[in-house]
Amino acid sequence: MLAHAPLLYDDGQHIQVEDYMEGLEVELTQETRRAVIELYELAVKACRCFTDSYAYEQLQDVLGLQAELWQEGVLTLQDWMYWLKQIAERQRGLPEYDFAAMLGELPEGYMIHDFHDELLYRLEQNCADAWASEERSRLYASLGVK
Repeated sequence: MLAHAPLLYDDGQHIQVEDYMEGLEVELTQETRRAVIELYELAVKACRCFTDSYAYEQLQDVLGLQAELWQEGVLTLQDWMYWLKQIAERQRGLPEYDFAAMLGELPEGYMIHDFHDELLYRLEQNCADAWASEERSRLYASLGVK
């Protein structure tokens, strides 16, 4: 839900913790519920930081990639929450790239998630690709992976 609930909103200025909670498909224990609410409060606060529609779209893209990295065991929930807290408190920004300068002409709407997929593809083709390996490490660090 953390990565997908913002997609239901146009600008991130209206999403509430309840919007996240309503989308859950599991029953939470009291202890778990408290932790989940804390996580979603951070997410709402982070959404409010991005009033520009492009920046908000970038946040959604990053959250989606982080959800995949979490599911794959690359990003821990603790590190993800810490990253989200830093974003919500404006202590950290979203990863910034000039994709056109790095990769040449790209389709409109090319974003972080696409870049990650490109890096993985290059590493599958050649695991010794130093540039792709370094960029993946740099990207992961910017997403909170330790």
